[in-house]
Amino acid sequence: MSRHQNGTKIVLTASEIEMSNFRDDPFSAFAGSFLPAPGFLKRFLYPETESHEDRRAKIAPYGLRKMEALLLESGFTPAEVAVVHPKKLHHFIGPETRAVGISSMDPLGIAYVSLTYSRLFTNGSEPNNRTEFRNLLLNTPITKARRSGQIKVIVGGAGAWQTAPQAIREFLGIDCVITGEGEGVAVDIFRRTLEGAPLPPVVQGKSPRKPEDIPLIRGESVHGCVEITRGCGRGCQFCTPTQRQRMSIPVDRVVQEVTVNASHGASMIVLATEDIFLYGLKSRQFRPNRERIVKLLEAISSVPGIKAIQPAHMALAPVMADPKCVEEIAEILITKTSYQRRGKPYITAEAGVETGSTRLIKERMAGKALPFKPKDWQEIVVQSFGILNDVDWNPLTTWIVGLPGEREEDVLATLELLDRLKGAIAFYVPLLFVPLRPSILSEGSRPEVEGLSELQWEVFTRAWEYNLDIWRRPLSPSPRNLLSSLLLPIFGGLFYLTSARRNPNGPMMKKLLFHSFKKAFLEPG
Repeated sequence: MSRHQNGTKIVLTASEIEMSNFRDDPFSAFAGSFLPAPGFLKRFLYPETESHEDRRAKIAPYGLRKMEALLLESGFTPAEVAVVHPKKLHHFIGPETRAVGISSMDPLGIAYVSLTYSRLFTNGSEPNNRTEFRNLLLNTPITKARRSGQIKVIVGGAGAWQTAPQAIREFLGIDCVITGEGEGVAVDIFRRTLEGAPLPPVVQGKSPRKPEDIPLIRGESVHGCVEITRGCGRGCQFCTPTQRQRMSIPVDRVVQEVTVNASHGASMIVLATEDIFLYGLKSRQFRPNRERIVKLLEAISSVPGIKAIQPAHMALAPVMADPKCVEEIAEILITKTSYQRRGKPYITAEAGVETGSTRLIKERMAGKALPFKPKDWQEIVVQSFGILNDVDWNPLTTWIVGLPGEREEDVLATLELLDRLKGAIAFYVPLLFVPLRPSILSEGSRPEVEGLSELQWEVFTRAWEYNLDIWRRPLSPSPRNLLSSLLLPIFGGLFYLTSARRNPNGPMMKKLLFHSFKKAFLEPG
């Protein structure tokens, strides 16, 4: 098909890393966010997704799909709006193009995972998502069109706040940053752009008043993502979604988006939510609405073509509050999972443990323990892990190191909780505290790797030792199992000898390497 010679009025895009579906593995995207990737490795780490015959993107980030739907519902025509992969931009940016909208989750690579692990395991190399975002703004057709004054660049998405400072906007050539929820402000910004009116450098989004004000996507989203809840309400001081109005998307609207994804070939659905147990919530004490959650999952699982359903996040307190709810959910999800551990299917979702310190729970995130008390936090976590594991639910858990006000006794409490969990089946991801915006702790100081105490390093070490114990593949004659079992001790050893031993994380890497050698060669069963 010939080039769109005159261009499309509004072009929507994202960086190459965010436009990839990572071969339908949403958890691989975490590693892809910080691992440096030479050009020849890109197609292995985050392969380019297919485009339609007209070169529009077949798959795009969920937020970009929402913006596309919002513009189309507001009177723009399909001929005026195009969702495009960065490699196809030259087909759509032309003389008639006036606006390029860019969505980003973590444009500067300063969110929890990318910042933490780029500093720990890649010698502080620039996070991959920062590299790709910069390339999108400075090394594509956007650059020339922006410098000629022909177009305006508008950035939105969960990570847009990172680009709001004036120096960053000027360096990257960003005309307007939309922070927060875009439904109430984005259409006006794009209309002003097409009219040639001046744009405000930063615009604060507005929460929609009801779920029906949120448009339904019209094309396939990355990982088959659909939103089931928005906001939270537990009030954790380090978190941004708690600033938003909480709402649950009606079942029929969720199913419509699932059907859109399935009709375009998606077989997996990721449920975008801060906590699956928030769906249909009526209790001020955050006791889950079992009937509504089960009804939702049954409706999604009945959509033809859907083989896997992956909740994005979950809280732990509701697990202890209503084990029966967990059991009924698990009965549905276990039939719609793509994950296996040693030949046995399991369910997972990300759960924030954050700390073992009841003092920090009370001071920084008291609502996380509801309907229980902050003093019960360790027991909540231990009991919840047991309940989850009993129904083949193995959570991916995060732990925050360096929360503002963290003391030695708080770190000791976290290590104590890790010890109490030894033997449970979970994945443990320690993270450095990051002052996200907007959040209550947005002005808090970020801990530096060089300043971590021995106890804080021990949290990282112990967590990854547990991961090696739980998730390593046993040695076997199978070439695939043999390679994966030996990959960490051999290549990790080379990495340590060439660079990591000179870094602050050297002792941790050394200890983990000895642990991996021991597991691979001395405990091969």
